[in-house]
Amino acid sequence: MDRRETTDRQGPGAFPHSEEHRVSTDGDSITTPLVRGLLAALSVLGIALAVVVVPALAAQVAGTASSATALDAVLIALSILVLGHGGGVVLSTGVIDGAVTLTPVGLQVLLVLLAALSLRRAGRRLQLVRDDGVLRVGALRDAGVTLAAFAGAYAIGLAVLAAIGRSAEAAPVVTSALVSGALVAVGGGLIGLLWSLRREATSTVPGVRVLGLLPAPYDAVARAALIALLGLIGSGMLLVIVLALTHVPAQAALFDQLAPGFVGGLVLLLLQLALLPLLAVWALAVLLGGTVVVGTSTGISLGETQTGVLPALPILGILPEPGDLPFWTWGLMLLPAVAVGVGAVSLVRDVAELEMRERRTAWIAYPAVVVVAVLLLAGLATGGIGDGRLVHLGPQMSTLVLPLLGVVVVATGLVLAVRGTALVPWTRERLGALRGRVEAAETRERGEAADRGATTSSAGSASTAGSAGAASSAGSASAAGSAAAADPSASSAGSALSPQSPAGSAMSAESATESAASPAPSAVSPAASPMSPARSAVSPAPSAASPAASAASPASSAQSAGEDPAATVSPDSPADEEPPGPRGLSPRAPR
Repeated sequence: MDRRETTDRQGPGAFPHSEEHRVSTDGDSITTPLVRGLLAALSVLGIALAVVVVPALAAQVAGTASSATALDAVLIALSILVLGHGGGVVLSTGVIDGAVTLTPVGLQVLLVLLAALSLRRAGRRLQLVRDDGVLRVGALRDAGVTLAAFAGAYAIGLAVLAAIGRSAEAAPVVTSALVSGALVAVGGGLIGLLWSLRREATSTVPGVRVLGLLPAPYDAVARAALIALLGLIGSGMLLVIVLALTHVPAQAALFDQLAPGFVGGLVLLLLQLALLPLLAVWALAVLLGGTVVVGTSTGISLGETQTGVLPALPILGILPEPGDLPFWTWGLMLLPAVAVGVGAVSLVRDVAELEMRERRTAWIAYPAVVVVAVLLLAGLATGGIGDGRLVHLGPQMSTLVLPLLGVVVVATGLVLAVRGTALVPWTRERLGALRGRVEAAETRERGEAADRGATTSSAGSASTAGSAGAASSAGSASAAGSAAAADPSASSAGSALSPQSPAGSAMSAESATESAASPAPSAVSPAASPMSPARSAVSPAPSAASPAASAASPASSAQSAGEDPAATVSPDSPADEEPPGPRGLSPRAPR
């Protein structure tokens, strides 16, 4: 539509204007973001007011023993609403006098979530992102106007409600309501607007991630810090749940003392749910090594517990009994250290491809962000009830800072030393080299053992062969002895030669030695000895071994000793004496 068509449609004399000057819903007009911010603030305030007023009226109706009216219930609800934002209320009840600044963190988280959801819906309607995944022209301007309108209207509305809720017994502080309302609106609004930018990827349109909008390496730092904070809060909540499960009798006794009834019990349950995240932050402070005070001259830490008079809330029955705690409770500090370490692992993985300068920036920014965030949570969980014993409640900052720094820095440093440096590759390389040397040594030892086994087998085979040869020689000698026993004349001749031939004696002694070394011939010799009585009587020098075998083979005996048979003849023997013939028979003995 051009200007001519617009002028003609409006008639002559009408002021021409283009599309960008009209109030539209396409995000091109500044009026639309402003209106959307105001409407979002009013809707969130209405829902928050219903959240606190409805339970208060229900408790007033069900409380038969109470003299409070419906108006009193509404005023109490407005004071609780201011406390839920982090504001203050001054009480003058006679029982509790003074300012109440303890924030029900659960209610505060709910209010931030409501603001985030409302601004997320407004951001989606503003269409801040184009179809190609890029912010459209004027997107930041429209988002800023929406957020400013939302925060301003919300803070002013809460201050008005705080002024309406003032009474003689409870007076919400208007200025604190204004400031705390603005903080909740800005925090929740920013989360909602960033949330509205997120979009899943499709086949034609790229996806948009909220943390991906931050420049590197701060996107990785934000992601790692968020993981660490979720883990830290989870560890505190885990400790609260364990204490609640182990202190059920104490909580049941406090609930019976109050006797709230069914409706009053539901309201009491809602109140305790609002205080549950507060106790989780207290437990986190204790796990980090700090001290949580629950009144004057009290303190709860990992070393000891000192408690005093507390409000009669069943959830406070989970606090440990006064006294010293076991030494092993200090090991619970590993829970927050593990949470910080998991975030550091995510950081190292995300910045692994960046330059060294950016990685160092991320390594320094991560622990700083975690420490600041934990201190902010601890500050939100600190407050007081009146001017009496409960004037100080929550983590004691002076005891929390140093342990928190130690846990965060040590856990991050260990992860960086293992994952962010060359320590792990160097260790793996050294272990691989050591494993290679060990395997080489084992292989060498197995080879040497195999060589020794082969040598032993060869020696065994040679010994077996030698034993077989000795047995064969002994068998031949035994056969010769049997033949000599069968021929008495030869035996007599051999016996006659024995005392006159030193060579024969020497050969007989060597044969006796061989016979003693070989058990098989020894077994044969005694059988042949009774058959040669004359030889046994004449020749006493040989041993119980075979005498016939000793006299029968002088040549074989000499050869076995490595000598010439002719060289073994004694000089005293006659020169014309011939060596004995075969089978030990003298050639001069007539047959």
